[in-house]
Amino acid sequence: MKDPKHDVSDSEWADWFSKKMDEASPREEAFWERMRRVAKVQEEMIGSVTMVDQDEACILLGLSETDTSAALYRRQARCQILRFNIEGQAAYPLFQFDVVGQRVYPALIELMKMRPEDWGGQMVFLHWLTQPNSSIGGARPCDRLAKDGDAIVASFRAEISEPLHG
Repeated sequence: MKDPKHDVSDSEWADWFSKKMDEASPREEAFWERMRRVAKVQEEMIGSVTMVDQDEACILLGLSETDTSAALYRRQARCQILRFNIEGQAAYPLFQFDVVGQRVYPALIELMKMRPEDWGGQMVFLHWLTQPNSSIGGARPCDRLAKDGDAIVASFRAEISEPLHG
């Protein structure tokens, strides 16, 4: 049916209008395609990192509080732990934990506190942590938190001093 004349009392027009409202415009299609690509990249990035759940995070930190959720939330609010929400569940990258010291690596805490609001969100931060970095011999910062904390902090400081492109 061609675009019928606007007449809300005409049932054909109402059906046509309803169908049109369900169809995405080319701009909307492009937007949703970009969103699908972003979601795929995020999924791949999250999938490349070993995550632990809330209970495991508390064990790694040596926490014995009854309300582990609140304890971890307080740490997150103070930029003392990196947390993601995966399918409605809290997930914590394993690389941040100093298992022997039962803590989050101090270098990571410093990075989280340094990160400017406008630099990017959690996923941009995770991307930076999981990409090879020439400042630490091509290693990923997340793999060197125990050994190269100062170099990682210096590299991040240099990174955030530049405008974020994307």
